[in-house]
Amino acid sequence: MVTKKEKTHYNTKAIARVFKGMSQQKKGIVEEMRFGALEHVPEMNVSHKLLRELIGCYDDYCGYLDTLYGRIYITPTKVADALGINYGGDRFSEKIEYRKLNEENKQIIESFKGATLASLTKSVLNMSVEGEENQKKFKRTFVVFVQKCILLPTTISTTSPIHKLPALYVDNIRQWDWATHMLSFLRKGIEARRKEKKQSIDSCVFVLMIIYFHDSKFPQLDAHDTPGPPWVAKWTRSNLLNWIAKEATDTMGLVYRA
Repeated sequence: MVTKKEKTHYNTKAIARVFKGMSQQKKGIVEEMRFGALEHVPEMNVSHKLLRELIGCYDDYCGYLDTLYGRIYITPTKVADALGINYGGDRFSEKIEYRKLNEENKQIIESFKGATLASLTKSVLNMSVEGEENQKKFKRTFVVFVQKCILLPTTISTTSPIHKLPALYVDNIRQWDWATHMLSFLRKGIEARRKEKKQSIDSCVFVLMIIYFHDSKFPQLDAHDTPGPPWVAKWTRSNLLNWIAKEATDTMGLVYRA
């Protein structure tokens, strides 16, 4: 059971702040990249205990949440429907083969060396998008930001190689399988945490919360009265807080795993 007075651990301030502060021109570019639905992520605090319980009842081998409502399978399709990101297409590599990059791509990778979430946030909000070259720089910065912020968070404060690689592919960013990429990262992160390794996955556990609440409220996802994707548009701050409060007063729907 999640207590109302518990100290919060994770908040969605960064992603919400960026969408609130971006110009319409920048939002249009982000929409073209198929990340526009993330504008619906509300600014709110998420209970540490709720995140921990979601992680605790997730079967990382079979890929489902064990709940009192039944097994809720977490699939790339559901991740895509929850956040409005792309599913299907090309897969990203696990690492950058730096020596095989041309000089231009090496410079792009190096431009994000030492970048933090704070510096990426500032750049996304302040950089110009006038002209084709500036728009391309914005796309590169945004795609690194959105991974560091919510899709592929890491424990270290600066960007990791996993965040930088997609910056090389902003010209065809929509053809990449972001939902599978995010779910693979989440599953590995949960497995690592259970082995007591440091792994910051709290922000991408947000998608587990959305899927858990949505599946619990709308068990028949193909029913005519079930809201379609992106599900995050349905789960406003008010709706999420109401369901979190319900979890605080009712028996938690999540089943602990031994």
